[in-house]
Amino acid sequence: MSSIDPTTAQMITAAVSRGAKPDADSVSYALLDARFRSFEITMRLDDVIAGVRKVRATFTVPTLDVA
Repeated sequence: MSSIDPTTAQMITAAVSRGAKPDADSVSYALLDARFRSFEITMRLDDVIAGVRKVRATFTVPTLDVA
């Protein structure tokens, strides 16, 4: 998220925190829930979906090694 504008970064954070999947409907509903305006969502939807996809891809769940 280094070369994106602050609003897009906030939108990615809001979508991820609301558990959005990396698809248009899920991200749009999450951003509407976060009170972003529809024209902002329309302008940045592709970037936010890519950001959500990147965050979900880098998320790892620690496992407990019981041996």
